[in-house]
Amino acid sequence: MHSGGQLELRFPSVETNHPVDKPVALTQSGIDAELTLACAGLARDLGLKDLAGKLSVVWNQRMRSTAGRAFWPEGRIELNPRLIEFSSDEVRSTMLHELAHLVAYARVGRKRIKAHGSEWRQACHDLGIPNERATHNLPLPTREITRKWRYSCPACEEAIERVRKMKRYAGCYQCCKQHNGGYYHKKFRLVESQINR
Repeated sequence: MHSGGQLELRFPSVETNHPVDKPVALTQSGIDAELTLACAGLARDLGLKDLAGKLSVVWNQRMRSTAGRAFWPEGRIELNPRLIEFSSDEVRSTMLHELAHLVAYARVGRKRIKAHGSEWRQACHDLGIPNERATHNLPLPTREITRKWRYSCPACEEAIERVRKMKRYAGCYQCCKQHNGGYYHKKFRLVESQINR
């Protein structure tokens, strides 16, 4: 229900006893049925019936340093199970943060938007979290990523580093854009080298 431009949040199970005070009830596919229903209800309240129909909230056991993720156009929200250790408020705020991403994308259709841009901020406001930040400050473990591969442009010598090896040839975007009308040319093909640290 709308009141003063914001939604009246209805999370009785999240605010009282789910998932902190009782075991998380998952379906066979790993979906948290209660949180999925709560998000679907909010999407419907915002007039996003298509989004509501495909929404799912999943606890991802593999998440470490990330609190949550949203996947568009699938309509899936993944939450870090460690959130349960903090509080039901953290579960709720992370879930709403991720739902705001899906709401923003559902509203703009195929248009490209910034992940934490004005559309996302408007969705946060509409979901009752108007001052939401783009990043969390939870004490989740951090992970160091070791980049093993460097790809350099033979023309401008700009380089990018990657964790995994590229599967296909790629060209330097800036050089192809500047010298070949934005189309790939083998003259600007990135040269692969292994990083020894």
